[in-house]
Amino acid sequence: MLTQKHEVTLFSLRRKGLTVSFLFILVILMIGCGKLSKTEKGYVTDKVFDSIYFETAVTIAALDLNRAIDISDSLYNHSVSERHKLKALMLSSTLFQQKGEIKKSIQYAEMADQIAVRNKFYDWEARIAGFLSTQYRNLELFEQGEFYLEKGKKVSDKIKEEQQKVVYLGMIYEETAYYEIEHGNYEAAYKAALTAEEYFNRITDETNKNYFFATNEELFGRICIGLKKWDEALVHYSNSMESLSNVTQRDAVLSCFVYSGLGRVYLEKKETDLAIENLRKAEQLVENSNHLELKVEVYKTLSDYFRWVGNYSEYTVYHDKYMDAFQLSEKKKKQSIDNFISSVQSRERILSFNRNVLLTLLSVLLVVMISSIFFYRRSKKRDFARFKAVMKKIQQEQLSKTATESESVEKKEQKKVRKKIMSEAVESKLLNDLEEFEKGIKFTDKQISLPVLAGILNTNTKYLSYVLNTHKNKDFSTYINELRINYIIKKMETDETFLHYKLSVLSNECGFSSHSKFSAVFKSVTGFSPSAFISYLEKSKNEK
Repeated sequence: MLTQKHEVTLFSLRRKGLTVSFLFILVILMIGCGKLSKTEKGYVTDKVFDSIYFETAVTIAALDLNRAIDISDSLYNHSVSERHKLKALMLSSTLFQQKGEIKKSIQYAEMADQIAVRNKFYDWEARIAGFLSTQYRNLELFEQGEFYLEKGKKVSDKIKEEQQKVVYLGMIYEETAYYEIEHGNYEAAYKAALTAEEYFNRITDETNKNYFFATNEELFGRICIGLKKWDEALVHYSNSMESLSNVTQRDAVLSCFVYSGLGRVYLEKKETDLAIENLRKAEQLVENSNHLELKVEVYKTLSDYFRWVGNYSEYTVYHDKYMDAFQLSEKKKKQSIDNFISSVQSRERILSFNRNVLLTLLSVLLVVMISSIFFYRRSKKRDFARFKAVMKKIQQEQLSKTATESESVEKKEQKKVRKKIMSEAVESKLLNDLEEFEKGIKFTDKQISLPVLAGILNTNTKYLSYVLNTHKNKDFSTYINELRINYIIKKMETDETFLHYKLSVLSNECGFSSHSKFSAVFKSVTGFSPSAFISYLEKSKNEK
């Protein structure tokens, strides 16, 4: 059976990397823009533009993203109409998103938005608002993302053409479902997806309807994975694939997410043959793609599969691929967040520069700031000294573990009130087995419990509890939690990449079911929150 550790890690990565709702659908809508725009007075669809655009968005992008970007830029430079310029900019934006260059993706989308606002292209304002909402959601800048989501809802009301309106409202509710997934509200996400389905049912064009049904069914499958409803998830993923088969140009990226989802569901159902069959299909698609988030999902699912079936050589290969893609994705995401924060701070500095502030108020603020900095620095120095003491204590405990266990035996013999319940030979063997257990990583398994550990050590819970209380001076929960915390601290000490991971990744790595529980235990063991501990660890490394 897959451990909860594998399930949560994969699903959290998948839902953060998924961009189907507005990014991939955007391509289909942009391709169909000529049909939707026939009612505009004086507007004539340029067949040459649409032909090049279609080939670039559907075929070339799946094979060579860089070439597709060059063609998209050329389309923009040679376009005369405002709508063609807008379409070329949004194609470039989508391609940069797939490449993982979020900063450029947002810049191109904002340029397109200016054209849409200037020309009152309400349909495109709605699309771009949804696109930017998805981008900021993927960066976990939820406040900014929800701002654009609300903007999309308001602009949709201005769209007169009924078919456009139902499409965009359906897409908005899909995006709402993804926000609920981010917050762990799967039931609310399911309701939002049902509302999206109601809007998509009103689409009259069968090709578009099939495509939107495919995206929405994939979303339902994703939600059902979060709810651990494997059979229902299987039905939805199968429906998604069936709807895609009725679309003239199948979306390779969406197909890949569906195959990956099917692989995950079959693995949870222990149907390993069907799991690897679908995962191989996903792998074939992802190998021909430069889509970074897609690689993260597929390689993680494959590594989980090979770990489950016990093929550790293949597990190592795919785990390495997954880590490479994940680290690159996180790096680019961090750069995008930093760029966003810098731009916000820059705007704030400009606004602040133009404000007239009373001199007396500035003086008071300056005094308060100096005082705050003084006390802050003094507090940080004390905390850093305490951090060093904690690290020294952890290192000393690791070096003197054997000696400590020996001393605990002597203390036990002195405690005449504690009655012996096993022979010395059994007790000594159990201590040695515990020492071997501590050298491994089985304590990071979320399913570990006192009976499970007793089974691993070929003893019973009574003997195990006795040895833990007598020689470790801890109950089972404290013993396991301290092993996990010391394990993740060691990881952060020896591998600097762990210093840049999110708390959810760190907590999952060492076996906790949630990052909130991880944070609470971490502070109880070290006296520091994880984020504070990481900052001090980075500082101590820089001092060396």
